[in-house]
Amino acid sequence: MRAGTTEEDGRIALIQSDIWIGFPRAEQVLDRLQGMIEAPRQTRMPGLLVHGASGIGKTMIARNLSRKYAPEYDPASGITRTPLLLLQAPPAPDERRFYLHILAAVGAPATALSARAQNVASLEVRVIALLRDLGLRMIMIDEVHNLLAGTHREQRRFLNVLRYLSNELEVSLVCLGVSEAVDAIRGDIQLARRLDEHHLPNWRDDAEFSDMIQTLIAAMPLEKKSNLNVNRHAKLTHLGGL
Repeated sequence: MRAGTTEEDGRIALIQSDIWIGFPRAEQVLDRLQGMIEAPRQTRMPGLLVHGASGIGKTMIARNLSRKYAPEYDPASGITRTPLLLLQAPPAPDERRFYLHILAAVGAPATALSARAQNVASLEVRVIALLRDLGLRMIMIDEVHNLLAGTHREQRRFLNVLRYLSNELEVSLVCLGVSEAVDAIRGDIQLARRLDEHHLPNWRDDAEFSDMIQTLIAAMPLEKKSNLNVNRHAKLTHLGGL
């Protein structure tokens, strides 16, 4: 605990922070993703498109897996092994911005590159070389529905980039987004055939929802006992931030 931070401050900070609740539908996706990342390399690696309403838990699932497969430094080779790379799709399908984002994510910002070396072709070569050295097994792209903000041609080119990275590096590709993400991915037939679709449905007033609510309450270090109960929230269709 930092100096000047009281136990009460720590308790409140914990309540306000993201809390992972391993509800069954999330664990099902995690198990599937873990099987993919542990699968042996092959010419055509398995892929997955996870889609559902905003706030249903897609990003939390991705972050949970990325923490499990966090980068590890290998002193023998002097390389930080990164089995999983979690990225957010750019606001629009922009290849150059995407490559720059990848470089920043792996700790190789483009500020060290000359202006000439920052063109798309040069960035592509540099990104492929860097990612190959990392021992990458999976690339996860969150908010993939952002692709729809571009023209049809821009969408196709960006989808080609995703397919190319998966092929060249022999890594699994996982995309996450709202329901419109399905339309975005289907813009490339070859890529769509590689990505199985997994839909996360909205919450319903059932036993799973009840268990999740009770688990969430128990996980929070509340000062006083909560009066929250499932019956008061039976009309909720989904919870944000889970």
